[in-house]
Order: sequence, then C-alpha cells, then structure tokens
Amino acid sequence: MSDFLKVLNERTSAEHFDSATPISVQEIKELISEACQAPSSFNIQHWRFIAVTDERMRERLKGTTIAPNQERVTSAPLICLILGDLNGHKRLKGILDETVHAGLLPREVADLWFTMANDMYGSDPRLARDEAIRSGSLAAIAGNRGYVSCPIGFNPVQVMEILSISDHYVPVMMLAVGRPASGNTPRRPRPSLDQVLAFNISPE
Repeated sequence: MSDFLKVLNERTSAEHFDSATPISVQEIKELISEACQAPSSFNIQHWRFIAVTDERMRERLKGTTIAPNQERVTSAPLICLILGDLNGHKRLKGILDETVHAGLLPREVADLWFTMANDMYGSDPRLARDEAIRSGSLAAIAGNRGYVSCPIGFNPVQVMEILSISDHYVPVMMLAVGRPASGNTPRRPRPSLDQVLAFNISPE
C-alpha cells in the first residue's frame, strides 16, 4: 500500500517524455493486466485497450488533439486508448459462468445479475454509455514502474476513424505513457480538503 500511496501522491501529468526509451510489449501487457484489476458494474469489465506504439500512427493521432498536447503524443513511446464496450452487458454471461464455476457466486445470483444488467443497459443506451465510461475511467493506467503519463484531450470521431474503432466502443481516454524527460513541471497544487469535501450536504 505504501508504494501505491507514493505513486498517488507524487504523480503529475507529464509534459515531456523520453522518446528514445521504448516500452516493451511485455511491460505494456503488465501495465494493462494491472489496469484490468479495477472494479466494474456487475464485473462486466467494459474496458478494452489499444496500445499505439507505431511512430507513424502516433503522428496521425497528433492531429486529433490541441497544439499543446501534440508533442506529448509523438514523443511518448506509448499512447494508450482506453475504450468502453457499449455491449459489455451482452458478454456478461460468460464472465458469470466462470465465476459460478469457481465457486465464487451461486448460480441463482449469477442469473439474477445477468437479467438485471441486460434489463438496465439493454433498455437504456445512455446508461450503458455512462457505465462504459465509468468502468473505462477506473481502468486508466496510473504512473508506476518508473513511467509517467498524461491524459490527452482528443477528438473521438477522428480517433475512431484513424484506429478503425467499432461503433460499439466509446473512446474514454487517451494516455501518453513513457519515461520522463527533463523539463517536466513539478506537481501542481491541489485544492484544500475543505474546498472539495462536504458531509451530508452539497459542496458550495
């Protein structure tokens, strides 16, 4: 837990990446495997990932964001697109069957979850989209293993076209990931706890 808190309290949105130091396929798999431990509604695990390591593809993605972010997109050795699966609830049966087989959930509860999830998300596309985005956000890669990251604002229509993303996915987040280069801004101030926390009433 202390290592996690250290990463949490020291992380910042990196501005400069060491473009000469790649991230290996094995390291990318380990990062994504850790991201997949996040919670999700009914354990649907809506998240899907596209690891963009090709320099030419990163150059194309550069045009989907504003000028101040473009150097990040081209210099980071990994651009990770996190997607939310709008049809995730339709895949839930297989996940629940595995959970029942492992003895972690009674069959009657699994069947109830499957019915509830499909009733909720199958009948309300907006709710399905919101849940896919929430789950995808929870799976966002945090800085660890010596890497730094930065969420990048992007044009989702352009990103979907460039990466040939199916329309049953919603792009949730674009993350630039890599080793830090010199010149990164130190961690910026945060609002005080009194400014962001209220008990039993809406914050001002």
